[in-house]
Amino acid sequence: MLLGCIAFAAVGCFIISSPHSPRDRLAGFALVGFCGLGSLVALSQFVPGSSFLRVAPEALTVRSLWRTKFYRWSDIERFGVADFSTVHFGVRQHHRMVGFNLSPSYPGLRKGGTVGAINISLVGFEEALPDNYGIDCAELAEHLDRLRQKYTTTPDSA
Repeated sequence: MLLGCIAFAAVGCFIISSPHSPRDRLAGFALVGFCGLGSLVALSQFVPGSSFLRVAPEALTVRSLWRTKFYRWSDIERFGVADFSTVHFGVRQHHRMVGFNLSPSYPGLRKGGTVGAINISLVGFEEALPDNYGIDCAELAEHLDRLRQKYTTTPDSA
């Protein structure tokens, strides 16, 4: 994302500095502004503590862009790999992420008509991890599912 934003911001700078119409220059400024902001967001992921996956016997903690989500193991029904394709500028791209479904007992879960239901219809899972943390998606999903089973079947999890 960082490299893409930098590249598009450079294109915007080229448009601004070239003899184009005022409308084209305005588009160049918009491109630089939008992609410059995207570059800052991408750079923020490199700041220590801004994103992580913490696995503990009591819960799974996911932090991305300084926002933290906490899931007890009993809140999660299953983990798996979400395979999906998108089309950007006429180019089809294949994506894989670690997805998971929440258990019916998860606080605030509303089935049907929610973003989670839309996600299920599109990729098969309600939620997804923001990264694979350098591990193959299938391996990470299997590992997390084994931990979920381990920690939800122990006497301490009740």
